[in-house]
Amino acid sequence: MMSTRQRTGMLATVLMLTAALWAVNLVWLRKDTRPPVWDMALHQTYALNYLPGQAEGIPWAERSGNYPPFVHWMIALCYLLFHPGPHVAVMANIPATLILLGAVYLLGFDLAGAAAARWACILTALVPYMIWMSRETVLDYWLAAWLAAALAVLLRSDGFRLRYHGILFGCIFALGLLTKWFFAGFLFFPILYILVRNRIWRDPVRRTHCADALLAAFAGAAVWYLPNTAKLTTYFFENAQVGALEGEPPVLSFQSLIYYLRLLEGYQLFGLLFLLVVIALVFVWRRGLLRDAGFLAAAVCGGWLVLTLLRTKDPRFSMPLLGPLCVVAGAWLQSWKTGRRTALLKSGLVLLLCFQAFAANFGVRWIPQEVVLLRGYSGSLRWDWNLYLQHYFHVLGPPRREDWKIEPILRRVAADAGAAGRRAELALIPDLPHFNSTTFSLLARLRSVSVRVAHLRSQGRDVRAFGDFQYVVMTERDQGMSWTTGSSLRLNQIIVDDPRTFRLLETFALPDGNRARLYSIERGAPAHPAYAFSGWCAPRRAPA
Repeated sequence: MMSTRQRTGMLATVLMLTAALWAVNLVWLRKDTRPPVWDMALHQTYALNYLPGQAEGIPWAERSGNYPPFVHWMIALCYLLFHPGPHVAVMANIPATLILLGAVYLLGFDLAGAAAARWACILTALVPYMIWMSRETVLDYWLAAWLAAALAVLLRSDGFRLRYHGILFGCIFALGLLTKWFFAGFLFFPILYILVRNRIWRDPVRRTHCADALLAAFAGAAVWYLPNTAKLTTYFFENAQVGALEGEPPVLSFQSLIYYLRLLEGYQLFGLLFLLVVIALVFVWRRGLLRDAGFLAAAVCGGWLVLTLLRTKDPRFSMPLLGPLCVVAGAWLQSWKTGRRTALLKSGLVLLLCFQAFAANFGVRWIPQEVVLLRGYSGSLRWDWNLYLQHYFHVLGPPRREDWKIEPILRRVAADAGAAGRRAELALIPDLPHFNSTTFSLLARLRSVSVRVAHLRSQGRDVRAFGDFQYVVMTERDQGMSWTTGSSLRLNQIIVDDPRTFRLLETFALPDGNRARLYSIERGAPAHPAYAFSGWCAPRRAPA
C-alpha cells in the first residue's frame, strides 16, 4: 500500500505530465484548422446523436452505430459543457490521460516501486504515437486507459481475495467493453493467469469475488450489447473482410506474426524508445526486476496474440499495450546505479525523447521528415521499420492551416437545392483523409446545413450509377485509398463525358494541389461526350 507521501508523489507526477501533454495539445490545436479525418469524424458525428433533440426516432442503443457508446458519451458531455465542435470533442480525452497515467503509475509502483512508476509515466507521456492519438477522437485511446486501469486493479485484488478491488475491476471491465468490443481479448490472458496462479477454484471466497466481478462487468456491458447482438454478429464478419480488402497479411503467416512488432518500432515508439524497451525486457527478465513479471507478460503477450489473430490490423489496435511496455522500461531505468554519470545519461535520454516528440508534433525542418531503416510489408499502405517519423502518412504530425472547402461546398449545394426546389443530396466520389463523406456529414450537422452526403462506390457505367443523388463532387487528381475508390475513375469519366447531364456549379482549389468539382445532376438531358478523365481532367475531341 502507498503511504501519504507516495500518494502525493503519484498525484503530482500524473497531474504534471497530464498538464504538460495537454498544454502541448492546446498549442497544436490552435495552429491546426483541418477538419477531422475518417473515423475521428464518425465518432464525433455519433456523439451528436446523444444531444437533446439531435436523434429523434433513433433508438438509444443504435445511436452509436456498430460501436459501443462510451467514448461518444464523453464527447457528447464535452459538447454539452461547451459547444459542439472538433476541437471541443478532443477534450473528451483529458480524463483518459489522467486515468492512463494514474493506472500506469499504480502498475509500475506495485511491480517495481515508486521510481519505476515515475519513469513509466514519463515514457508513456513521451511515446510519439500516444501524443498523436491523445488529440484524436478514436476509441483506442480510452481503451488504453481502461486496460491500464483494469490491470492495476486486477493486480491489487490479490487474486480476487479483496472484494472491493474485484468489484472495481468488474466496473472497469464493463467500461472497457462499452468502449470497444475486443477489450475482453486484452483481459482474457491476465485473468486466466490470475485464476491459475491463485488456484481460485480451491478458495470459495476468491471464487465468489471473481464471479461478482465478472457479473458486474457483463451486467454493465449488457445494456448496449444485448440490443445489438444480431447486428454485431454481421458486423464482425464484415469487419474481418476489411483486412483482406486493405491487403493485410493472412493470419497464419510470418508477416502477420511480426506485424505489430514492426508497427511498435516504426510507428509507435520509434527506434530510440523501441531499443530502450527491448534492452529493458532482457535485463528485467534476467535480474527479476518485476515482482510479478508473469502477470505483465500475460497482459502484453496475450494482447499481442489476440490482435495477431485478427485479419484487420492497425497501429491503433495495439496502443493499449504501450503503457504496460513502458512499465518494463521504467523498471530497468530505476535499477541503474545512482551517480552523476547516470543522472546525465537519464537527463540526455529524456531530452532526446522530448526532441523526438517535438519533431513528430511540430516538425523540425533541418532534419529529414523520416528515416527508414528497412522497408516493410506493403498492403494498401507500406509499413516500414523507421528510425523516426515527423508525420503519420502525412495525416498526423505538425499542425497545418488548411481550408478543405467543405463548408463552401455544402452551402453551395444547400443554396442551389433551395432555389431549384430539389433535394440536397450530395454524392462524394473521392475518399481523402480530410475530404470524405463522413467529414462532410459531420460539418453539415455542426453548421446546421441540411445536406445529406454519402460516398459513392457504384459499379454503374452511366448516369444511373449516381442513383437518386442530385449533386456530386469529384476531384481531378488524388482519389484516396485504392480499396475504397476503385470505381472513382470510371465515375469521374461518366461525369466529364456528359456535360449536359452534369452541370458544373463551381470548382474549389484544395490544399493538397487537387481541385474539387461540384456538379448538379440534370437527369433527362441528352449526353454529349466532351472530356476524357485519366486522373486529371482535360478536354478531348468528340469521336468523328
